[in-house]
Amino acid sequence: MAKSARLSEVAKLAGVSPGLVSRLINDDPTLKIREETRERVTSAIEMLQYTPHASARALRSAQTGLLGFALYHVTDPIYAQMVESAETAAAAAGYSLMLLNAAELAAHPDTFRRLTQGRRVDGLLIQGGYSDDLSSLQGAKSIPTVLFNADALDGFRTVRLDDAGAATLATRHLIELGHRNIAFVGAEGSSSERRFQGYLSAMAEAGLAPHPVIAGGWDAGPAREVTESYCLSRGSATGLVVVSTTSALGVHAGVIASGRRVPQDVSIVSIHDTWFAPHLSPALTVAAMPLGDLGRVAVELLLEQMRSPTEGEVIFREPETRMVLRASSAPPPQGA
Repeated sequence: MAKSARLSEVAKLAGVSPGLVSRLINDDPTLKIREETRERVTSAIEMLQYTPHASARALRSAQTGLLGFALYHVTDPIYAQMVESAETAAAAAGYSLMLLNAAELAAHPDTFRRLTQGRRVDGLLIQGGYSDDLSSLQGAKSIPTVLFNADALDGFRTVRLDDAGAATLATRHLIELGHRNIAFVGAEGSSSERRFQGYLSAMAEAGLAPHPVIAGGWDAGPAREVTESYCLSRGSATGLVVVSTTSALGVHAGVIASGRRVPQDVSIVSIHDTWFAPHLSPALTVAAMPLGDLGRVAVELLLEQMRSPTEGEVIFREPETRMVLRASSAPPPQGA
């Protein structure tokens, strides 16, 4: 493992005093420096990948009372219950929750660095599973952090749901209805990959040949376009397992826009449940994971991390994923 850079090395590279570097990374409001000097120090921090030492951080006893909650799709309705349960758990422990945009933090390292090194929050929850670029997470090591919805990662505490198990359950449901041509509508990132592996497992278990992934993405608009195109190009799947309910909203519309019927021609089963799923016509069958409870569990793990830092993976399986049977799934067309 590479040796961590020291504050004095940052100061030497930037051509300034260690005291100035310390005041800058701690957002000293009385510090007055030229912009070019600030840029030199920032560049040196980036080049050396400097992270403040834990013992130095411990000397700063002031607490903000805030926990950061960084989501990639903050407006996605499937996260409403998770955010609510996280807020409740945080409030019970005397903290407020501050919602952050994970994509923006990843795209702007300076903002992320100011948030963590400046101790704007006492702890940080970061959503994973959407991007394979983990470089931006290194700055999170300077503050108590829990990654949720992410694969296990050295040096971090992670928690996620049983994505593969949920997709296996959804695929088995279609197989039990008699479907033999079943495709997976996926997206980018490790969450989708885990669900695809669950689909593959169920297909192999039944002795069925899997279809290539239909890349619909996480949003309803692209999912609708891809699904409509698939159906119009004579795609043979009579059953679709969809990576998320928001994507399934677009898949549902895409099947109907192509002239096919749900579920008479194509059955749809989604991972996750949300408020609009029973209001589609026909209503959406789902494999419902305990997404709401994940927010509470993630906050509880973060509070533990703030008291006693550790690393390792937690896969949250209680309560178990359950099938919620609605009208979007039915036996395949006769002869299919």
